[in-house]
Amino acid sequence: MNATISVAIEPLIRKKIFNTEEEAIRELTREYILRQIATLQRKIGRFERKYGMRFQQFSDYLHERSVLIEKGELSAEQRQALGQAIMQEEDEWLDWKSAQEMIESWIGLRQEIAP
Repeated sequence: MNATISVAIEPLIRKKIFNTEEEAIRELTREYILRQIATLQRKIGRFERKYGMRFQQFSDYLHERSVLIEKGELSAEQRQALGQAIMQEEDEWLDWKSAQEMIESWIGLRQEIAP
């Protein structure tokens, strides 16, 4: 085991918080992963509350708004305003998509280290 890790974990074992280095590393890693998942769940929850829908619904909604611009039925001002709104929503879509993918990754990692 890495000497730095051993030095960091040794006080936890000495105070009987954990029985072994492996137990300490496993539990601390598990807690870290759970915090990452919780953070991403809160981020996803904020997007869901803001838009009143789940990610796939938001993706469909964004596509439908893009189609409105392509149809050419809007005035130049309406197209410009909608285009600006869509650009902002696309930025949030990317953040939301990233959070969705990261949470899946963290969940997979959690399953890998589960005892």
